[in-house]
Amino acid sequence: MATVGIIEDSSLVVQMLTMVCEEHGHTVRSFERFGDAADAFRGDPPDIVITDLNLPDLSEDSPLERLRGIEGLSNTPVVIISGRPNEELQKLADESGAQGALSKDDGMPVISSQLPSMIEQLV
Repeated sequence: MATVGIIEDSSLVVQMLTMVCEEHGHTVRSFERFGDAADAFRGDPPDIVITDLNLPDLSEDSPLERLRGIEGLSNTPVVIISGRPNEELQKLADESGAQGALSKDDGMPVISSQLPSMIEQLV
């Protein structure tokens, strides 16, 4: 199974994503701040990263661009998650080079049905 790195500042969303991932046998490493994740991922990268687009310690920087700059993560699949509409998120994923996108607005049932197959396809 995969090691999933989650970068998300909402503890509720982290709990939801962790539950879905662990139910499918994945190991989860979660972080509320990008800087903490970046430090942890150097030398020990996860197999896939799920990251919020709006993180408190990034201001206007894109987490995807910053992730790609971390040694060992340049080819790691990234799924972006945000409260934005699906069409907007998919466009952002395509433009930024993310391999997937999930909208928090879809809620737990949709995310729990989409995330496992997304991880399976990307890892």
